[in-house]
Amino acid sequence: MLFGVRSLVGIVLISGTMAGCVDDLGARITGRWGPNPAIQSAAVDTVAQNQYLVLSYLARATGRGLVTQDGLLLPGRAEDWYDVAQWGFNIGRQDCEVYLDNLFRMNREKGRNDNILTAVSTAAALIVTATTTSQKPLSILAAAFGLSIAANDAIFQSYLFNQAPGLVSKKVSDLQEEFRSKVTTAEVYSPSSAYNAIQTYYHICLPHAIEGVLLQKIADSGPVTPGKPTGGATPPPPAQLLRFQRSSAPTHPGIRAPELK
Repeated sequence: MLFGVRSLVGIVLISGTMAGCVDDLGARITGRWGPNPAIQSAAVDTVAQNQYLVLSYLARATGRGLVTQDGLLLPGRAEDWYDVAQWGFNIGRQDCEVYLDNLFRMNREKGRNDNILTAVSTAAALIVTATTTSQKPLSILAAAFGLSIAANDAIFQSYLFNQAPGLVSKKVSDLQEEFRSKVTTAEVYSPSSAYNAIQTYYHICLPHAIEGVLLQKIADSGPVTPGKPTGGATPPPPAQLLRFQRSSAPTHPGIRAPELK
């Protein structure tokens, strides 16, 4: 029994380690101090080529004749590059929906794993209690399952789970719609402006951007005084308070306490 528990814990820990190895660890370590203080020619060439290819693929998709047979981009009109930006928005929206769907699924998997581990831990404790009077196996079981649950939470909570996936999805969708509705041919009129609009739209769905929006929302919210509306008007006192004021008011000859109507 204890061997099976240890194996389960090992599987959980190995899964977490493998999940971290999937990411490009070398790139993250290289860029941990931010961009280079001086622009590097090799980096400019790589980034420029990537942006040029992105615009070329999107320009071909529009069918507006913005790309020559040699793959060169033509100046085109503002309407042409506005259409290119719209195609870029569609691709960004699809990538974002896939990401948010993965967040939702992983959130449910986290809860499922916690429930399974808790149920197995309870069942194992009952079996050990029924078969032995020693307390040592119970303490080992509690530690093993506690570690496995903590590892499961640590792995899954690293994927933006401080907020509910449904709330994140709704907020991101609203921001994307707001941004897209404000983009006009006055802002998108050339290849460079089209790419800037696409990249800005794509940035809305990045994890750190989502976290920043949610934290800013919390930071901007102020305290609300209980029982006082935000409009500034003073609410009428409740009937219970009027009754208390009437009954506790001192009585004087010729003066009657106000009656409630």
